[in-house]
Amino acid sequence: MALMRGGPESLGPFRIMKGNATIHHPGRGEYYLRILSAGADPNIDIIAVHGLNPKSKKNHAEKTWESNGKLWLRDFLPKQLPRARIFLFSYNSKVAIQSSAAGVREQAHVLLDRLRLERENCEYRPLLFIAHSLGGIVVKEALVQAKLSTTYGSICTSTFGIAFFGTPHRGTHLARVGGVAAKFVRAILGTASNTLLKALSKGSLYALELSANFDKLLENYKYLSFYETLPFKSIGIVVEKESAVLGLPDSREKAVALNADHEEICRFHCDKDDRYQYVSSLIVELANSGTERPLTSCFDESDSTLLAGEADPCFWMVPFTRNPGFVGREHTLSQVMERIMPLGKVHSRVALYGLGGVGKTQIAIELAHQVHDAHPGVSVFWIHANSISRFRESYNDLIKECDIECPLNDKQDNLRLVKQWLEKQCKRWLLIIDNADQASFFTLDGRQCEKGSTSAMQLQEDSPILQYLPESSYGSILITTRNRAAGVRFVRGVGQNMIEVGTMTKEESRCLIKSALSGDYPTDSDMDELAEMLDYLPLAIMQAASFMEENVLTVNEYMRLHNDSDETRMGLLCEPFETLGRDSETPNALATTLIVSLDHINTKEPNAIDSLSLIAFLDQHHIPTSLMQQKLTKPLDLTKALGTLKAFSLITANGTGQSFSIHRLVQLTVRKWLIIEHEFEDKAIHAMDILAESYPDAKFENWPTCAAYLPHAMSVLKYTPELHGKWLRRRLYLQEGIAFYLWERGRCDEAEALDLLIVEENKKEFGMEHPETLESLASLSSTYCSQNRLLEAEKLDLLVMTTRKRLLGTRNRLTLTSMVNLSSIYRRQCRFSEAEGLILEALEESKSLFGEEHEMTTDIMGHLGKLYLELNRLPEAEALAHKDWTVRKIMYGPGHIWTLSAAETLLDVYIGQKRWAEAKELAVPTLQLLEENIGTEDSETQECRQRLVDIYAGLNDWPNAEQLALQALSIASNKLGPHDWDTLVMKHDLSEVYANWNNIQKAEELENEILEDCLNTFGPDHGYTLFFSALVLKRRGEETEAIQQMVRSIKRLEYSLGPYFNPTKSATYLLQVWCGDDEAVNKLLGD
Repeated sequence: MALMRGGPESLGPFRIMKGNATIHHPGRGEYYLRILSAGADPNIDIIAVHGLNPKSKKNHAEKTWESNGKLWLRDFLPKQLPRARIFLFSYNSKVAIQSSAAGVREQAHVLLDRLRLERENCEYRPLLFIAHSLGGIVVKEALVQAKLSTTYGSICTSTFGIAFFGTPHRGTHLARVGGVAAKFVRAILGTASNTLLKALSKGSLYALELSANFDKLLENYKYLSFYETLPFKSIGIVVEKESAVLGLPDSREKAVALNADHEEICRFHCDKDDRYQYVSSLIVELANSGTERPLTSCFDESDSTLLAGEADPCFWMVPFTRNPGFVGREHTLSQVMERIMPLGKVHSRVALYGLGGVGKTQIAIELAHQVHDAHPGVSVFWIHANSISRFRESYNDLIKECDIECPLNDKQDNLRLVKQWLEKQCKRWLLIIDNADQASFFTLDGRQCEKGSTSAMQLQEDSPILQYLPESSYGSILITTRNRAAGVRFVRGVGQNMIEVGTMTKEESRCLIKSALSGDYPTDSDMDELAEMLDYLPLAIMQAASFMEENVLTVNEYMRLHNDSDETRMGLLCEPFETLGRDSETPNALATTLIVSLDHINTKEPNAIDSLSLIAFLDQHHIPTSLMQQKLTKPLDLTKALGTLKAFSLITANGTGQSFSIHRLVQLTVRKWLIIEHEFEDKAIHAMDILAESYPDAKFENWPTCAAYLPHAMSVLKYTPELHGKWLRRRLYLQEGIAFYLWERGRCDEAEALDLLIVEENKKEFGMEHPETLESLASLSSTYCSQNRLLEAEKLDLLVMTTRKRLLGTRNRLTLTSMVNLSSIYRRQCRFSEAEGLILEALEESKSLFGEEHEMTTDIMGHLGKLYLELNRLPEAEALAHKDWTVRKIMYGPGHIWTLSAAETLLDVYIGQKRWAEAKELAVPTLQLLEENIGTEDSETQECRQRLVDIYAGLNDWPNAEQLALQALSIASNKLGPHDWDTLVMKHDLSEVYANWNNIQKAEELENEILEDCLNTFGPDHGYTLFFSALVLKRRGEETEAIQQMVRSIKRLEYSLGPYFNPTKSATYLLQVWCGDDEAVNKLLGD
């Protein structure tokens, strides 16, 4: 490498260390550009430059900005600017003093060279400098040199602002800089080196040159000029206000006085410091203005005032006027800008890809106009590529518009002619290729490689256009495509040049709605609701706004119309409308736009459309990939099908890739497309059949899969037409699986709705005594039981049992199941004699039929154990419960819900026997397994938690009892609300813990809270209020009043809830305990 005097190469050999970008120059001090904060998805670079270091203090670069060990650029600012990449530049500032003007230029070139290396892949990312003292002179010199250099030009044009801390300017010239430097150096060293000082003194050639050159850049940037107000040591103010400010209008410069001296002006000891909060807020505001600015000054400027040159002829071939309603998308525009600049210097290929209607073309139009406005010397060409014929037509238009000379030979390949002209003749151009959706456009297949290029006259509709795209440093190419695969091939695998255009943000959507509607703006909440309804798709928003304008509708009226039905929504999506910036041959109705993608995919990847025809009927969110395996069983076929849908942005992968989602409007359009293709009913039935096949039995181990598939199963049922025969049975099979899962998870109201529907369909299709009908009646009875509707459940179970006995006999599993279910209802109705007789009969039949170790037999034993527990026949209950638990552990494992349920029955026996140590030994692992397997907030887990509170109380372990009771109460309050029965009971349990722990004050506070809550929520005569007031009276020893109040409570609860709900049963149980005589209780309740 040839060495140049005064440039960075003259510094001798150096090495670059990746990571901190540290650069060492042997013998010349420490030089580096160190990353203080890497930023998350950085959108701005901030460079901090220190000032003079006369004594060559170690770590001067850090200490300039540091106070109490806190470097605010590293420790505070990244929290406010998380996307900022923040650098610290260190240079030998003593060299700058000793080497006069040449030293300043040398340091400026070092800074430029370090920045160029660090920003190779993002050279047009917005750039902000923060400089202290004479470091500001180095920054200004660097920007002047960057303007004069083609190597560093992007640094000059990417810079948008500078924050100066005590930098001497003296207006727009450097008349007093030398004097300021002398004062500062004298304060440190007691003497002043005069080489730099003379160079910067008033009237010096260097001072005049730097001032004149930077004057030409002043209007390009915004400035924060911080000046000191406290004296430095004994010499006073180092940089007075009139020297520290540039004297520009407020629109370009903000001058700020800080209560600090020349050294402390840029040091802050904590982020709560008032000075820091003010300074940082201004810097954040300046930084945000840079990241949100429109695209300007981001191209190589050969026609600049510093580098005048002869302009080349340029062309403007963009068939669209600028869209005055274009809003937002600054980040996307900035990404494109970074990748295609500088035009005339590098050749880049960038692809904007995304869903049809997401706004790719509008972004490209805005980019084209910004380029043209900022740099009229750049040619911009627009090529339509939705078909080969349109591509050819656009190239022919370019030949005519640019007056490209064609040979007389009619067979001359015009497409190749355009390519050659752009590569050799046209200087500084941007080529935009719109709607290049076919991946085959950018592929050279084997036949073409063997036979040579295809002429323009021979091109087919899926022929590649890759061979006709120019590749020259004179310009760059931007394509828009719906097909990510096409984009990947176009950019030749350079991933960073693939830019996905997503849906709009909430704020962008609001701005778009405001720009599209006349009259008063809708409220923010209405606009947000509309945008969410339309999936934040700009084309859908513009289509809706056009419809509202044409039909004089408010946003609320439009939303009501949109929500009317699927048919109405489809109609609205198909409404044509006029909008700026859409090709006349490109459909503008959202549905029609998306259908173009569907038609294209259907011809190229039928498996993808087949998958989409299933997805159309599923819930739009979290569609499991495993569910799609029922459609395409071969992994490669499934991967390619889903890959195609992702490439066209029709579906979006979630998180780990185990599921994906689809836009609601895309889903609606697919259903519309199936109607057009006369396939809607067939595909709906097929989707239902796949879910019927896939939806697992609601056994405990299948609960996660059931939960994942549930919204999709419910969704397909909404679209299934009226069915008969085989297809009806398939639908009922799916509905039964769903209802069973809902019942298992305690969602009984939802289960009931399905159970009732299934019962009616089975009656109609099969008759009353068909096995399917009887099974559906039994399921409905189980749901009623879970809802404590025991009389209705009894009626159904009695019917099912007697019918099965008559048709199947007693020695049948289904009959035995009916007997056990009816026995459980009798037990809950306190009809213990009938319950025992029925379940003993079932137990004997099961032993005879299956044997004592069979799961059916042990299950019946478990039910009998619960009956004996309620009858207080604890030894018999223990034997049966222990047997049931032991067998289930072997059969299902200790963590299975059925095993845990058996453990809780055994636990109740131990509690009833006051065997607290054994109860604790069983309860602790049971609770842990419940939390692990069904969740900490599940009702089963909560019941076990309450049991363990009772056990700790029995052991006088009040700290653990309190801790667990508080946890149970917190979960109940959050999940059920403060006024739910279970929440109130758990609060009372906690008060009992405190009362028994001799913390009477806390106990009474909780009791008062409960009573006040019940009075305010339910009133004084409500059953809950009477129940808890009876408990308070009992604890205070007012026995008679407590019993009378509990009697009133029971009567109220029986009237409002019935006799079988937990509040009624709890009140009745307590009354029996308090009276100790069933006859007395019956008499009290009878009165």
